[in-house]
Amino acid sequence: MRQNIKYYTAAICLAYGLLLTGCTNDKDVTATSATEAAAPVENSSEEVTEAAIDFSAGVPDSEVTGLAFTEGVDAVIEAHNVEEVSGTEYGDSYIARDTVSVTYTVKNPTEFFEQRVSKNLEFYFDKETGVWDMMMETLTGCEVDSSVIPGSSWKGETDVLRKLFGSDIPEGDTGAVYIRFNKRAGLFAFNMSNENNTFFERFYTTSGTGGKATWVGAAGNVEVSFKVMDGSVTDAGDMIMNVATDAGTIGINFGTDVVMATEMEYDMAVSGEIEEGRIYIENLDRFEVTSSSIEGEEWKLLTGGKEENKSPELSWDEVEGASLYAVMMIDKDANNWLHWYVKVDKTHLDEGEFNSKETGYVGPYPPETHKYDVYVVALKGAPEKDGFLLDATGEDVSSKLTTLNTAADGSTGNVIAYGTVGADFTPGSDYYGDR
Repeated sequence: MRQNIKYYTAAICLAYGLLLTGCTNDKDVTATSATEAAAPVENSSEEVTEAAIDFSAGVPDSEVTGLAFTEGVDAVIEAHNVEEVSGTEYGDSYIARDTVSVTYTVKNPTEFFEQRVSKNLEFYFDKETGVWDMMMETLTGCEVDSSVIPGSSWKGETDVLRKLFGSDIPEGDTGAVYIRFNKRAGLFAFNMSNENNTFFERFYTTSGTGGKATWVGAAGNVEVSFKVMDGSVTDAGDMIMNVATDAGTIGINFGTDVVMATEMEYDMAVSGEIEEGRIYIENLDRFEVTSSSIEGEEWKLLTGGKEENKSPELSWDEVEGASLYAVMMIDKDANNWLHWYVKVDKTHLDEGEFNSKETGYVGPYPPETHKYDVYVVALKGAPEKDGFLLDATGEDVSSKLTTLNTAADGSTGNVIAYGTVGADFTPGSDYYGDR
């Protein structure tokens, strides 16, 4: 019976072309036995004696990645949990189980919406062959980096997008659909026990995420508001959103049905004009910013608002024509939450130079890992307005730059260029122990 289960599961996986390459649902998924790929045991006619077996170290890491992932998947093994077993559903020859916790990332074709996937892999040690067989994998977590969504613009020309407008589009009219999300978006929550989950697709829910869709056609523009109801992500990296308007609900694949449009491209297509003094960040020159406060691709814990609250070290080269530099730290995962805003006339900031709200810095304090980007903006002179609210949600980066682009004398063109450096911040295990 055990061999029949293995061959049946292998056939299904091969049919989808996804043999254990990504997230699975929370239901047990039986995997192809490792014995089929393992080298023959010397003197295989003789059973390996239990007394001579040492399985305490668990499955070698190289075998875990080789059996569970295709080449190119960068999986990280978090932990092994080895225990003796007897009389398993897979047969009496299995005498030990190793539950291996792993994490890995899945890229979206658009290079946005990266998934972070966690799962447990169950391996069983066969005393008759002396090898570990992988039997099950269970999804334990799936997160999507949705920080790109707030305020972003997209465009597409597929027929499915026309359904957003119902009968409002004149019959026979040709054109394209432009989508812009609101500057605030809800969180994407995955339910590990969702009965719709499969071994290659996971479903999420969200609320508060929406925007407007505009049909730009030969006969004129048609605009509708929409809400994102829910959606799914796949092992191929697809991000699918079920978008609802008064005309109904359709599923949009972001990266296939629509691709990202620049802010300027969107404004020119939808309104045909550009606001005077508006900054389009994609058109600005960039310079390099570095920080020694990033270690192992994460901000040091001491930069945290519930830790030492020390501002990061920053360095950059002088920008020609600049007399001031505006420094901002923004958490896009929390609707553009502003953690740091200062103006300086130098090109190096020491670690901990700013350490309080009064000095312009409130360090990260997320409930879980968030991405924090620091922007350094080269200015010709003091801006007319810059009353950004610290330690609060606010406008996106482009809107802030547009504010800085008006100088104290009322003229525009105050922003010269910008640089950015970013990393994750993960709170400590006892981060909220004082609450």
